Amino acid sequence: MPYEAVSAFAALGTFVVISTTAIAALVQLRHLRQSNQLSGLLSVLELFQQTHFHELINFVRSELPQRLTDPAFREGLEHLPVDRRNHPELHVADMYEEIGSYVRGGLIDEDQFLLGHWLNVLLYWSLLQPCMELVRSHSPYTFENFEYLAARALIWREKHPVGNYPSTLPRIDAATARAALVSGADPAPGVPRA
Repeated sequence: MPYEAVSAFAALGTFVVISTTAIAALVQLRHLRQSNQLSGLLSVLELFQQTHFHELINFVRSELPQRLTDPAFREGLEHLPVDRRNHPELHVADMYEEIGSYVRGGLIDEDQFLLGHWLNVLLYWSLLQPCMELVRSHSPYTFENFEYLAARALIWREKHPVGNYPSTLPRIDAATARAALVSGADPAPGVPRA
């Protein structure tokens, strides 16, 4: 075999090895990124389960509207730094601000987060809007990542006007589920089991 042919085969072999290594590295990087995003998402979901967070949510939903009628309470939002002891609602805004920065930076997958939380993002953005407007009267760029997250949640909602339930999977009502539990029958006839 001539030297040129051996050299060409060696170059081709080197190219194949380098290409295969590069592809494997890209696949590994993709998996690493997904693993990091999952870890970030799980950390955020763990925050949602904490008792302290539930107390803050209850405050925003039940007490905040009444507190906003108090001029002294509203005035407290206009002076920096805002005392978080008197304004616990801002802890919820801070949390969504942080989540927004993670989503914006790609540390949490946007679709995965919004799949389960688009409604809460829009709900708390609207409930906290009066507070944020008062804070922004002196610090106009505060809560931009929360606003970004709310804007993305709105876009997500517009993309899914009838929800995100798979159209090929039948809906199951409570009576059908109960009957399946009792009889062992297939709750979704015609749909293959996973």
